Amino acid sequence: MAIVTIAAHETPEILVFMALLFLWMAWKKESISFIFILLITAGLTYILQDERHADMPAYSGAYSGTASFKEGYKVDGDTVRGFLVLEDGGIVYANYRFGTPDEKLEKKDLIHNSVFSISGVFEEPKLPSHEYAFDMARYLKSNGASAALTIEKLDYQKDATGFFAAMSERRQKLKEHIRQRFPESLQAEAEALLIGERETLSTEQQRIQQTLGISHLFAISGLHVGIISGLMYFLMIRLGIRKEDALIMLLVILPFYALLAGGAPSVWRAVSMTAAVLVFRLFKIRLSIAYILLLSFIFFIVVDPYVIYKIGFQLSYGASFGIIYSMRFLESAKSPIKQGLIITFLSQFTLYPILLVHFYGLSLSSFLVNSLFVPLYTLLILPINILLLLLTLLFQPAADFLFYFYEPFRNFLEHWTAWLAEWPNQMWIPGRPDGYMFAVMVAAIILFYSLAEKGFRWWKFGIGILPPIVFTFMPFLDGALRVTFIDVGQGDSALIELPHRRGVYLIDTGGVLRFGREGFSDRSRPFEIGRQVVAPYLQGNGISQIDALILSHPDADHAEGADEILQMFDVAELHMSPGTQKTDLAIGLGKELGDVKIRLPGRGSVWSNKNTTFTYLSPSDTEYTGNNDSLVLLMEYEEFKVLFTGDLEVDGENEILKNYGDLLEDTTILKVGHHGSKTSSGENFLSRLDPELSIFSTGEDNRYGHPAQEVKERFDTLSLPTLNTADVGTIKIVFQNGGYSISTME
Repeated sequence: MAIVTIAAHETPEILVFMALLFLWMAWKKESISFIFILLITAGLTYILQDERHADMPAYSGAYSGTASFKEGYKVDGDTVRGFLVLEDGGIVYANYRFGTPDEKLEKKDLIHNSVFSISGVFEEPKLPSHEYAFDMARYLKSNGASAALTIEKLDYQKDATGFFAAMSERRQKLKEHIRQRFPESLQAEAEALLIGERETLSTEQQRIQQTLGISHLFAISGLHVGIISGLMYFLMIRLGIRKEDALIMLLVILPFYALLAGGAPSVWRAVSMTAAVLVFRLFKIRLSIAYILLLSFIFFIVVDPYVIYKIGFQLSYGASFGIIYSMRFLESAKSPIKQGLIITFLSQFTLYPILLVHFYGLSLSSFLVNSLFVPLYTLLILPINILLLLLTLLFQPAADFLFYFYEPFRNFLEHWTAWLAEWPNQMWIPGRPDGYMFAVMVAAIILFYSLAEKGFRWWKFGIGILPPIVFTFMPFLDGALRVTFIDVGQGDSALIELPHRRGVYLIDTGGVLRFGREGFSDRSRPFEIGRQVVAPYLQGNGISQIDALILSHPDADHAEGADEILQMFDVAELHMSPGTQKTDLAIGLGKELGDVKIRLPGRGSVWSNKNTTFTYLSPSDTEYTGNNDSLVLLMEYEEFKVLFTGDLEVDGENEILKNYGDLLEDTTILKVGHHGSKTSSGENFLSRLDPELSIFSTGEDNRYGHPAQEVKERFDTLSLPTLNTADVGTIKIVFQNGGYSISTME
């Protein structure tokens, strides 16, 4: 047995991308000076990052002083979260929980543009539960923040002043205006399209957009800026304004629009490039669009070196880069429709390595769907939203008249889009590539574009898609068996991957124990273990299909995330303990089941997959009465035995020993029952099994005190090694070549 640790994931994708960028520009015969400038910029970026990171204040312990929230904070339920600028200029990520509904009502509208007197405590960022989970430390670094702060006291002191405070106030008023004047069904779309506010989009809306690959249409980018700039220029010319004056006015207006739109990287990229084009046109300077892209890129990473880590920045510049360096390929298309289709293809094809790194998959239908939706949003939906905003500002009755026709059309389109998103097999989930595979993917894309310029042939396209195809099938060449105990906090979730991906079995899904709270505490997007912890681990490993979802019993900390897993994955079978199909949790899964086969196995149920055998040891009857009726599963692979016990307690352990005692001797891995509760893990049971390693699945500082002190002492007395997900995060065990290794997050 070998135990190793893995650090939180640090990806070199942007470095790889820039290295290959140099090679492509050399292929394209760009000037040496151009390549040299970019090379120097890349080096200076990382030097600046290191210097700025080293100069960041080292915050710890208690804090009191004044501070103000940056744009982008979120108020949800009883909590406000966002980046905070302290009085010494330091940036931290802060959260504050309102004590009462009245306090929330009093303060939530002040947050966007006020200086507060605060006190609180700095906290160390928690270790991510696994390599695909949200990493707070990395999030802080990528946003130029140096610590996380839990605010205990938040008191209004004064209004914020200055230019940016004034622009923030205008943005807030525009947001309030949309919420007051637009029909409720149209507000989320209008906020996303007009001011870049995506927080009001529901989880279901975001899922649909991701499935169809149209999320980019709801983020302000070059498309939006180009349309708005064109409309404003056209109106100014029609009003008799000279062309030169119109260009100057656009140069003044565009930065204000970027601030009103939230200042996302994609917005500033589009605004900066548009402004550069206008300046060069105004002064009759001819400069390649590639150089303009480079100047924009240099400017933003010098101003904020950490912006290079932002997904929006990478996607925005990546898509622009691919299109600009494929202009000859694009010019071969004569019709605007064909050009639109090619641009959609180029964007999706160029960006797929970055999308895999961040989202582990992408929509296969996006290539076709975008050919319909891009013109629809460009020519109809975005212009109508702009017009509606102007009408609500100038003459509300005219806006209401247009709403009368537009709202039913938009609702129909929403229902049609949701129907389209339900079509099966739209998502390709190969997992996240490592640095080497990422490099191969980008190199293949560059090679495809370079060859395609000389004439498109399908075999050339094959070069571009060969690496992702190979990457997709790599797990099926892996002869190892993997058992992973996913860190879901105070709960259980374990994943079994058979050799060559012959079978994938998920045992429990974790869940959040939700206790009675006041209504104002309810969040529009509550934390979901299944969607935000378990699913990313599966998808990061390229898993989109589950042969069996096994719910040991219906307690929330084992099964609450089941509905999210059923929504997001193709599940063949659902195994539940006999009698639990009548519980509220099981009944609630009904609408998600679809064609899933329901099985209620009991003691003695067995199935095999090649040289792996699975046996249910419990329960022995069809009536569910509690923890001792948990599904208890024994997996046997070669000479190894792994026992999954659910929330089994001492009485259930003794019952199993009576029937399967000899079979359970010399167990390799034991998932400790009931998280190490004092009612489980009896001495007789542990002595008989004598496991080589026992796994506790608990939450850090959980309210139940799991694992109990007497249980830990029992393991110590018997000299039985243990690991706890609360201490080391997700625990991965790989069986291969007659042995096994163990890796953890710490």
